[in-house]
Amino acid sequence: MDRDLFRDVIGHFASGVTIITARHKETNFGITASAVCSLSLDPPMLLVCVNKKTGTRHAIAESKAFAVNILHEDQGELAARFARPNTDKYRGVEIVYGELGEPLLKDALAHLECRVVEEVTAGTHSVFLAEVQNAWAKEGTPLTYFRGKFGRFQEASDERVYREIRQLVLERDVPAGQSITINDLAYQLDAPRQAVYYAMTRLEAEGLVTREEEGRYVVSPLDSETLNGALDTRCALEVGAAEKAVGRISNEELAELRRRMEATLFSGEGRPVSAERYVEANAAFHEYTVALANNPTLLETYRQLTAEAVMSSALRAALEADDEFAGEQLKTLAEDHVRLTEAFEAGDLEEAKRVVRRHTEAAKRLGRYLMDSAGGSL
Repeated sequence: MDRDLFRDVIGHFASGVTIITARHKETNFGITASAVCSLSLDPPMLLVCVNKKTGTRHAIAESKAFAVNILHEDQGELAARFARPNTDKYRGVEIVYGELGEPLLKDALAHLECRVVEEVTAGTHSVFLAEVQNAWAKEGTPLTYFRGKFGRFQEASDERVYREIRQLVLERDVPAGQSITINDLAYQLDAPRQAVYYAMTRLEAEGLVTREEEGRYVVSPLDSETLNGALDTRCALEVGAAEKAVGRISNEELAELRRRMEATLFSGEGRPVSAERYVEANAAFHEYTVALANNPTLLETYRQLTAEAVMSSALRAALEADDEFAGEQLKTLAEDHVRLTEAFEAGDLEEAKRVVRRHTEAAKRLGRYLMDSAGGSL
């Protein structure tokens, strides 16, 4: 097995992060480790792997005792410090001493004090089998390690908070240019501050907000450059999805595509029944055309785009404007949905791709017109 290949493949295994600490001859030792696992419940035992060349391994072998300090999500910097050799690892770190004499990191998420039962040599590491003498933990979320990077465990509530804040930004419940804080959003949504911080970090990466000093964020305006880039990317993904789906999907999927298309059509009065329902139906139709490719990666990439965010803002503005040109462009977009559905039903890939590209240009025209009317941005 090639060493680099093994490292890359095993890097796909996500793990928690600990710092193994020990004390020998009045000196404290410690090293960051993810190769820690539960070995037995009766008696309670752990398996810990430590590089043979480290001082920590020598201290454990001599003292026959060590502690496992499980880190919480905000201790990535501490993990990085203890992973580096020849550093003053304990500088500024609050510790207490356990019953076995080993140092415990006071702010860690959890501690386990262990007495060594057996040491086994395996390659470059010593494997310690140890009985757990004492253990305790506090509330919190653990630090994680994946593909060579420290991160945090994403809970379902994190994703919910992210989507709620993203919707507030996209629907302009928080106007462009207005400053917001993590504390304000946490209070408004009754959500954990850490989950809000995680959401704002993702939104900043998407270009939907900009971080200012003192932890404040400003909602980014949607301009022509953002519009064109987002729609071009959406177009590329939809063309790629059509190449995988046209002529290869079931009658049930075609029926669902037609149902979603019909939800985007205007009423007999030439207007959508409801602006909100129209915007939601438009987004649902476009997402489903990508989902038909049956490629989870492609669909997740599409969902991370700001294209639908841009178009949702543009469509709302068009519907509120009651402008003749904007109305005509909206009808053109709806007609394209019909043509694209018919191309899928006929198994005509080239026509489907032509419609997607034509639809993209029409969406750009509408967006630019609305932005120009609003002074350059939405």
